[in-house]
Amino acid sequence: MDNSPTVHHPEPVRHAQPELSSSRSAAMRGQSSMRTFWGSLVGATLLTILLPLTVRAAEPQLWIVSPAAAGALSDCPERAANAVYAKSADAHLLTSEALVRWQGGQIRLRGVDKNLEQKRDLWDKCFALAVDGRVIISGATLVPHSARLLRFPVLQVLSWRSRDENLEFELTPAFPADKAIASVQEWQSRLAELR
Repeated sequence: MDNSPTVHHPEPVRHAQPELSSSRSAAMRGQSSMRTFWGSLVGATLLTILLPLTVRAAEPQLWIVSPAAAGALSDCPERAANAVYAKSADAHLLTSEALVRWQGGQIRLRGVDKNLEQKRDLWDKCFALAVDGRVIISGATLVPHSARLLRFPVLQVLSWRSRDENLEFELTPAFPADKAIASVQEWQSRLAELR
């Protein structure tokens, strides 16, 4: 026989949960679905705002840089790249919409307007094409009928006449194009980074 005292454990008291009326239950489900709806709407709105910003971050930019002296274009590749990296006041971002084409490809530069720049201020300058702040190609800008010989990249201003509507450029590895120092493979590799 067991002489140990018997310990009685009281049963836990269970309180009856009040039954939610079906209308109140439906109202709570409605509030929950409204919160989900508004949360989804806010999320979708943020995506539509932020997604274009991330896409735009990788878009090419065209920088125009004044040469060291008027018409002195021989140091343009280095001068333009250095001005962009240093965020120099000499480097001006092209703010017009423009088309830059080359043999086998093209890019469209987004701008705030079709033609803000004075076209006459675009040639006999230095340029740099950059993506995410990294200069991909730099050189000099010329009009297509120029008599110069340049053995580095040239951005020809095709729309140099005042009657030309759209701003267009042609990118070549030199001027004339067959005088380039860079190999065809090197040139194609640099162009691939612009796309």
